Amino acid sequence: RYIGDWSSDVCSSDLRKNPPIDKTKPLKGIKITIDAGHGGSESGAIGCLGNLEKNTMLEFAKHLERELKHRGAIVFMTREDDSYVGLRDRVDFANDEDSVFLISLHGNALPDDLDPIANNGTEVYYYYNQAKPLADLVLSEITTQTGMNNHKVRQASFALVRNTNALSILIEIGFLINPSDNAKLVDKEFQKKTVGAIADGISNFLKN
Repeated sequence: RYIGDWSSDVCSSDLRKNPPIDKTKPLKGIKITIDAGHGGSESGAIGCLGNLEKNTMLEFAKHLERELKHRGAIVFMTREDDSYVGLRDRVDFANDEDSVFLISLHGNALPDDLDPIANNGTEVYYYYNQAKPLADLVLSEITTQTGMNNHKVRQASFALVRNTNALSILIEIGFLINPSDNAKLVDKEFQKKTVGAIADGISNFLKN
């Protein structure tokens, strides 16, 4: 998914220095870009209930935007409606806004030859080693707070986690092709609980 087709001059040593953190309000003043996967002509995966990944992830993104702003973060959205945004444009946007974090939200899918019932849960991708603790903490909070299966943290050369100056992770919140996961993904209360867990994971990373 989203494997970049361009090279970048960004490398792990170029990642930003730690911003000053208020331990009582760790997200206050922190710039965060939220990326709702897909959009426009790029629908992404289709859920068991006929929901499109692009729409479901935009719902999560808007909930996450509200949650992070409530905690004092400065939030940017790569898209706020059903519009197409190219991969490079998303990365450039986060870099131009000088974001500390880029959080990309997706719903998972599988090749046709794999069992959609046997595969379920949340997985988080990172590329740079500096982002792995963030991925670990976010996944831990999601699985603890929502009961989602831990589908592991994984390193991958995806454009949205490789070409950014920000610490970047890509969250596959659940499998759209798994009936149980998909039912949760379209549930408003689950969405709110999940974004709270993501915000907690980012906060824990900053405090540590």
